[in-house]
Amino acid sequence: MASIKDAVEEAINDDFAFVKYFLYAIPVFICYMLFSQGNMGWFYFLGAFTVLMLISILITCIYNVRNGQNYVLPTFNIITFCITAFKAIFAIGPILGLGLWIGNMLVAIKIPIPVPNIQLIYAIIVWLILGSIIITSLILYSKTQHLKDAYNLVLISNTCMDILVAIIFFIPQLLLVNGLFIGIIAYLFAVFLSLENPIFIFLCSMALAINVAITGNYLAQIDYELVPRDNNN
Repeated sequence: MASIKDAVEEAINDDFAFVKYFLYAIPVFICYMLFSQGNMGWFYFLGAFTVLMLISILITCIYNVRNGQNYVLPTFNIITFCITAFKAIFAIGPILGLGLWIGNMLVAIKIPIPVPNIQLIYAIIVWLILGSIIITSLILYSKTQHLKDAYNLVLISNTCMDILVAIIFFIPQLLLVNGLFIGIIAYLFAVFLSLENPIFIFLCSMALAINVAITGNYLAQIDYELVPRDNNN
């Protein structure tokens, strides 16, 4: 069974992990400072790179864990980040765009049943199903980084619901981990300093990168357990 404990341990025990997280946190921190100062031009510019970096970390972590590499995190290489992220966007972008279009079309349909919150429940179900398809496509692509694997419709249809259930169980576990560590740090800063302290903001920036790595590790575990072995590359 996929383990949040293993995902956390591998994410923080990787070689030079905290040096890498420190470097990953720098653009995140700068983006926050630019946004807080209202410097939206540079915020959008650097924000685009930061998003590419986080996508690249997620994809690379899934790939490394799923393929048994002796390391989890990518090096801080801007060129590699951009290439990996652009390839992922090219691979997953069409199915993401199609999923959003179909989702918006479906949730616009009015359910003629006089039940409280039926429209909200219906919308949640629609987005969960479509989200599971998109995430499954992402996982299958990340495992090999081959475009064709992102569109293995038979494998996606056979496994997306199981993957959705696994992710639903993962979310509260990740929130608990963050609550235990970030929550304690936030409390100490709130009492003794301030939540606007640059050190706390930088630690939160590092935490974001760590969460991405933990998520990538966990998604790789899900793939290993739920995707049929004879379909794996």
